[in-house]
Amino acid sequence: MNFLNLSAKKVPSNLARALILPVPYGGRSRMAENMEKGPEVILQASQMLSEYDVETNTDLNELGLLTLEPLICSGKTTDISEELANQTSAHFKKNKLVAAIGGSHLISEGLVSAAAAQNNNLSVIHLGAHPHLLDPATDQPDIMARIKEKCAVSHIGIRSMTKMEKKNIHLDNLVFARDIYNNGLNAAIDALDVLDDSVYLAINLDILDPACMHAVIKPEPGGLDWYTLNNLIRMIAREKSIVGFDVTGLVPQKNGLHTHLLAAKLVYKTLICCLKNSR
Repeated sequence: MNFLNLSAKKVPSNLARALILPVPYGGRSRMAENMEKGPEVILQASQMLSEYDVETNTDLNELGLLTLEPLICSGKTTDISEELANQTSAHFKKNKLVAAIGGSHLISEGLVSAAAAQNNNLSVIHLGAHPHLLDPATDQPDIMARIKEKCAVSHIGIRSMTKMEKKNIHLDNLVFARDIYNNGLNAAIDALDVLDDSVYLAINLDILDPACMHAVIKPEPGGLDWYTLNNLIRMIAREKSIVGFDVTGLVPQKNGLHTHLLAAKLVYKTLICCLKNSR
C-alpha cells in the first residue's frame, strides 16, 4: 500500500526525493501488538487525503514520494536498531529524506544511527510529552539517552518526567509545552540554536494534546494543538536541514478513524515542510 495512493504515478527510486518507510514494530509495551498496526492504519487513512494541499499550494505528486515495503523487524530493541540502521544507511548516503512511520518510538534509534553515520554533526529534535531518557520498567537508559550518546538532542513539548531524568537533561535542550503556550514558538528558539544545522526529527504523537490525539500509550494534558505543532515543524524546517523524521506512538483504535487521519495528515504536512524548505 502506498502513501496517498500515488501508485499510478510511482516515482522511480533513483528520482525519489523522500522515502516513506512503514515500520510495524510495537516495542515492549502492553499495547505492542496493537501498535504494530500503526503504519498500516496510517497508510490506509492517507488514501482519504487530497493529493493537493491548499494551505501550502502543494501538489504532492510533484514532491517525489516513494513508499517502501514495510520493514519487518525482530522483537529485540538492539536487533531492530541494527536492522533499521542497515536497511536505511544506503538511503541516507544518497541524500534521500527518510520518513519512517511507526509503531513504537523505539524505531528512532536505528534511523538516527544510520543518519549520523553519514553526518558527524547530526543533532536530534525530539517532539513528545516524555523525554524517554530512563525506562521506568527497568531503570535503564531509554532510547533518547542512547541517542544522546551519538549526538545532541533537544526535547520540545515535554509535560512529564522523572526526577532522575530532570537531572540528566540540560535546560538549554528542554522546552516544556507550557512555555510554548505562554510565550509562543519563540520559546523553542534556544533549544534549536544549540543544535547543529543538520537534524533528525523524532515526532511522538503524544506531543499533541489528548483533546485532538488521545490514541497514544500515555496521554498527557497540556500538549500542543494541531496548528501550533505544524507551525513548530515549519519553523524547524526553515531553521535547520531535516535529513529524516519519524512519526510514532499511534495506538490504533477500533473506531479511531479521526486519529488515524490526523497521524496521516501529520506525515503529509511534515513531508511538505521538509521538501519545500530543503536547503
